[in-house]
Amino acid sequence: MRILVISKLYPPVALGGYEVECSSVVERLRESHQVRVLTSDRDRRLVPSDHDVDRELKYLTPDQSGALRAPAASVRAVTLARRALAWRPDLVYVWNGAEIPHAALRVLADSGAPLAFRVCEHWFGGLFRADQFLRELAPARRGPGRTMWSLGCRALNALPPLRLDPLAPARAGISWASAALQRLVEVPRFLEPTLERVCHPVPRYGDLYAQSVRHPATEPEVVFLGRVTPYKGLGVALEAVALLQSQYRLASRLIVVGPEDTRYGTEMRRLASRLGVSEQVSWRGAGTPEQAVAALSRAHALIVPSTWQDPFPLVPIEGAFARVPIVASDVGGISEGMRDEEHALLFPAGDASAAASALARTLSDREGTAARVRRARKRAEQFRLGPYLDRQERFVEEIARSSQR
Repeated sequence: MRILVISKLYPPVALGGYEVECSSVVERLRESHQVRVLTSDRDRRLVPSDHDVDRELKYLTPDQSGALRAPAASVRAVTLARRALAWRPDLVYVWNGAEIPHAALRVLADSGAPLAFRVCEHWFGGLFRADQFLRELAPARRGPGRTMWSLGCRALNALPPLRLDPLAPARAGISWASAALQRLVEVPRFLEPTLERVCHPVPRYGDLYAQSVRHPATEPEVVFLGRVTPYKGLGVALEAVALLQSQYRLASRLIVVGPEDTRYGTEMRRLASRLGVSEQVSWRGAGTPEQAVAALSRAHALIVPSTWQDPFPLVPIEGAFARVPIVASDVGGISEGMRDEEHALLFPAGDASAAASALARTLSDREGTAARVRRARKRAEQFRLGPYLDRQERFVEEIARSSQR
């Protein structure tokens, strides 16, 4: 079977787990199928050429600059999509469609080729309608300036190479990352799901985390593992560590492991200073999986303080594999992976006081904490890479078979 995969980014260009997950699935599918990838041109010059990975879709930032570039980028995307269709794929599998021209996805949806989406984030709810070019083709109330821009986009779309209808009916299979995301994201009305499955992501390096040897630090250490960006909630973790000391008389260190958004990283350092915990915070920056494992091996707790509807973060699963007590926000799909009281202690998103209380309980109730860790480690076995890849391959094959009926 010939499978065309579309994604915003593709490793070695990656920002997070979405892209890594995509490449893992592609590698598995290539064992039995022919697979080509069409992705964005972000950091293309830094990546060795690969004839099976086409890095030519324009990467569009979600701001005015991206909107101004969107019409030309969409024309280019249509050309690339039609060139990809000339390869005659038996299935088109769309992964992260954020920040790439949806004109390419519209052409692929209109082609009649079997279509499937892997939905791990909220972008899917704005399919076509939130695209910076296609949105200008749909009816909407606009101010004078926006009306003129919309008329220009429609004139461009009237040319024979385009003539795209953003709201035309389409059919597709959907692989959801979590039941929470399925509830939170409305399927566009013009899209008819032919098959829907919930298939939780899994850590690519689960075996590495599972093999880690525990040697906790002498002084309690709390690890934050992930991007230092507003929606990941590092500010909540900093406040919780400060409250842990002031209210519970429990001194601890916060170990921050992950790449930083520069402006937010600076803001968090200022917050640590205002809270009086600067000396208790260790900023490790981006690290390898081995470095993350090393940090977790010393940790007394892993904090996952997400403040957005996190679809299904992998960090709690990695912590469970590494046998680290988990304290996390009760938000999005987190509780689907690690359930409150059974595998982790969950607190309301953004509630630093509740996070501090959960950390205090984790550090002081050794027997209860150890029991949760044992149950979480057993639960983590359900998130192994091999079985996940098997499920993804079955989904792809089922979509292809259903389209032949």
